[in-house]
Amino acid sequence: MERLPRPGFGRYATLALIALPLLTGAAHATPGPNASPQATEAPDAELQKKIDTFLGHARRGSAVIRPQAADRLVGLGEPAARRILEVAGETNEQLALLGTNLVEAFGAFENSESGTKLRQRLWPALEDSEFPWRPAAARGLSLHPQPSEKELFVRYLEDPIAPVRLAALDALYTLTEGAEGAARQSYLQHAVARLSDENDIVRREAALQLHARGHGYALLWLLEDMRRDDAFFGVPFGKMARYDAMRALMDRGIDLGEYNPELPPDTNLNRAGVAALEKRVREAAAKSEAQLPESERGLLVDGPAPIAQAAPPIQNAVIGLQLKSCRRGDYYLRWTADDVLVVGYGNPVRIQLATGTTDALVKAGKEAQAPLEDQVFWGRAGCDMEGYFLPRQDASNPSPLNLILAKNEEPMEGLRPAVLSEFGAKLCASIPSDQELSQSDPRTRELAKRVRAAFASIGGPVVH
Repeated sequence: MERLPRPGFGRYATLALIALPLLTGAAHATPGPNASPQATEAPDAELQKKIDTFLGHARRGSAVIRPQAADRLVGLGEPAARRILEVAGETNEQLALLGTNLVEAFGAFENSESGTKLRQRLWPALEDSEFPWRPAAARGLSLHPQPSEKELFVRYLEDPIAPVRLAALDALYTLTEGAEGAARQSYLQHAVARLSDENDIVRREAALQLHARGHGYALLWLLEDMRRDDAFFGVPFGKMARYDAMRALMDRGIDLGEYNPELPPDTNLNRAGVAALEKRVREAAAKSEAQLPESERGLLVDGPAPIAQAAPPIQNAVIGLQLKSCRRGDYYLRWTADDVLVVGYGNPVRIQLATGTTDALVKAGKEAQAPLEDQVFWGRAGCDMEGYFLPRQDASNPSPLNLILAKNEEPMEGLRPAVLSEFGAKLCASIPSDQELSQSDPRTRELAKRVRAAFASIGGPVVH
């Protein structure tokens, strides 16, 4: 089945040709009829040595090397799958030690007895909320999804971690290739729902899948990304979205005219470019709609819902909190000078807080800085990260102070200083209760509970 062009397994293939040893020499030689017993055993020994070398690269290599070493192991087929199975252990805790790239590779082996057993390890890992590589497990499962797994993938469309939702959507797209009737309608329902996902990458993928299924109006979601200019304390999410949308459209042979993603979207050049592009997209979509079943026509003609729309940048945020958790997902929160809690990026949720809330948090944030003695980083690089953006004690410096805690998937005692734990608790306490927040928006559903859980998974519970 044809899959949409997306970065995925093997995305560093060119670099691997330079970075990894070439598979040449005796490991590929075929012994002659007069070869000695030792000669006939040598290729097996060489192959096992090669497999173990790639295993080491896949577990402990650089970020470029790891995925390619895993890809090479997949290319070696059953012998590599059998060896990986030997070192994978019996529990999810042991499986996690192999790292994200090998876990994803578990789903890439085909026509292999041991490869089938590897893939069977992925569902229990995905179902384990404490397994740190759940996105990798989901991606591995999505490589060769089975019809019997359809409802399981549907369930993971609501997962709290965006890459898991993305992999589930990919799997359903593959499973329904060429489907008609109820199966096609079921897929369309799920894909349309993802157009309102809180994560813009998931939304774009849903739009591209729907476009591939004949729904031309889905490209309006990408045009909306081309209008974005939002940022989170210097992280240019809007600009990143503009580039992603541009590349996706160009990959589909769509001429963008004079549009330039490097320029702000409100320039005359880009405004005119997007307007002209939207006119062409709507004209093409109207024609393609005529080829759709009558029940599907007009499904997306109204364009993106508010969650997917471009919005003016947040100008007066004075405190920021960025949480990235291997196990609990990502959160972006800002507190503004006029006591508004801003949740997410793009077109974020804005929640009015009690008067004086932000001033109290600013005071607490400044008080927390003195005991830190100018230290701004704790831990080691990894998939868990807490980022604080605070007004500085020195008011003459207007740039925010950025404090970062980071670690890999393993627990790390004493990572968060006590003063930041106390400050984190105050940030959580300022989040309104579930009764006060809209439960219809996925970004605010059980927000305080989820933020506390993310804190706990990174540096431990936040307490006064």
